[in-house]
Amino acid sequence: WPGPKGHTRPTLDSPRPPSPRPTTMAMRTRTARGGGGGREAPYARGEGRAESELPDFIERISRGNNLTKIGANTNPRDTAQLIAAQARMPVECPCLMAVGPQSCNQATKAICIARTYLKLSEDVDIAFQPEFIHLDGSDSSGLSLPIVKKARREGGAEAVAAATQQLKVASATDSKVLAGAIANAAREHQRVQMVAIGAGSVNQAVKGIAIARQYIEEEGIDLTCRPEFVDVDNEEGTQTTAIKLIVLCEQC
Repeated sequence: WPGPKGHTRPTLDSPRPPSPRPTTMAMRTRTARGGGGGREAPYARGEGRAESELPDFIERISRGNNLTKIGANTNPRDTAQLIAAQARMPVECPCLMAVGPQSCNQATKAICIARTYLKLSEDVDIAFQPEFIHLDGSDSSGLSLPIVKKARREGGAEAVAAATQQLKVASATDSKVLAGAIANAAREHQRVQMVAIGAGSVNQAVKGIAIARQYIEEEGIDLTCRPEFVDVDNEEGTQTTAIKLIVLCEQC
């Protein structure tokens, strides 16, 4: 037995050391199937997971709590890990709540990042359906962003572009006017693609979708939004990262 001095050789009857406890939800990762190159995504699906290894959010959801509040300083990657994890499990995706432009921007970023995680390893995609919520004890309102699972769509980019209405959104854009344009496109069964740069612009775009959903809620159609990052040219001739919000029409 070549072990260090003072150590005894283990036998078959020797007790085994205790297994390490599972890591916390924020740190646990699994290698993504199909990702290639050793890339990892949080909570890649694994069959036969032991009950003791179930993520923490399973118990939280079982108690009826599936709401995640997003603040102006919330790290969108942390939220994205939670969204992707729940999207891979047989549970509903979380509902994000945001108050103010910065919080709405962070929430939308988180969904963009989560879609990137899911694209690495799964055929599942996600979208969100924003709506206004009244804040208790206040006259102001916030935004609720329920996230729903969707089948991933690939290909047909040229055909999609031909049937898509392109809109640019600024922080000064009137959300009600924007909502009218989105609702009209939905009635004609067209999709809308909005590009927003900055928290104020993203907030107006999301509010526009929420208002448009109110405009058409009695017409048997609804809207879902799939956000993603995109590089766009700015006035200085360089590129900057924006958020593209693809608004899809579906039958209720």
